[in-house]
Amino acid sequence: MNIKAIKTGVAKAIIVILLSLIFPVFESFAGINEGKYRVALFPFDNFSEDKRALDIVMPEMKKMLEEKGLEVLYEEILNAFLLKERVRSTGYISKELAAKATEELKVDSIMVGSINTFLINDNPIFGISARLINATDNMILWAEHASATGEDFTTIFGLGTIKNIEELSVKVIKKMFDSFSTSPPVKEKEATFKIAVMPFQNKSKIKDAGMIVTNMFIVELLKSEKFEPLEYGDVQKLIVDRRVKDKGEIDYTNIDAIADNLGVDGIILGTVENYQESQGNNPPESIISIRLINARNKKILWSETMHCTGGDDILILDFGKVRSAENIAYKTVWKLVNKMGKIKWR
Repeated sequence: MNIKAIKTGVAKAIIVILLSLIFPVFESFAGINEGKYRVALFPFDNFSEDKRALDIVMPEMKKMLEEKGLEVLYEEILNAFLLKERVRSTGYISKELAAKATEELKVDSIMVGSINTFLINDNPIFGISARLINATDNMILWAEHASATGEDFTTIFGLGTIKNIEELSVKVIKKMFDSFSTSPPVKEKEATFKIAVMPFQNKSKIKDAGMIVTNMFIVELLKSEKFEPLEYGDVQKLIVDRRVKDKGEIDYTNIDAIADNLGVDGIILGTVENYQESQGNNPPESIISIRLINARNKKILWSETMHCTGGDDILILDFGKVRSAENIAYKTVWKLVNKMGKIKWR
């Protein structure tokens, strides 16, 4: 028996196996259209209690991006990149990681977000938040939130109710993409304030309500003509670097660090006091407290605690009724940001 021939054969077999694993990734990368706007679709944070949510939602997100004319980088190449960079949380992105994505993946932007609610019952509930981040400077180009229950689609004659969570999620995602754009909102730069949203403290019984509300604030701040929110990944990196542990609180030293390192005008601190689904005849409700700190002089510019329920705006025959905690929390955030836009900076 020729030992040398056997060794050569084994070596060739190993090479063939390795190439078969590597080449599919490179082939898909080589097939990318150089002239097309390219986005890396990061797996969303899953704040729901259903592990199937990502498997249902992410392919639909990819489909919607492709329907908007974008080339989507997803799965093989992206997963290899995330593994190499040891990325643990993909619901946000730092400027450093975005720069690496630009260089290595050749993408124009990165989409991040969270599945907030994915509840299967007689009245299914689905909610999602998403942000499109410019890969070159980590600026938020677009952000949106959408959520609904199956009964939100019920007509006056009792028709149209959605009982299936997959059908509901598709409708909600399509609604979210109605506002989609790869260009940032036009704002008068000299009249806007750059804001860092710190992670909200959570006192509710819903596990990730603090981060759900944090993402909601980023969405609404971007929509406001008065504010320019910082991508949460940059805030989170500074939190880790500075070893800030207490959510909803911050000391003078860390205010200085955030102001100097992130170049912000204001810092939002907050607490989710309550975030509750309907219970019996009681409608869903949310209670959110917020403080806006002037990052330059460390003074509290404004503070507010707002309480909203799903029954606040009922007109007749349940018109105006809000049926989920997520929708009423978003309504609360919208009201707070609207009030915040009217304060005078000093």
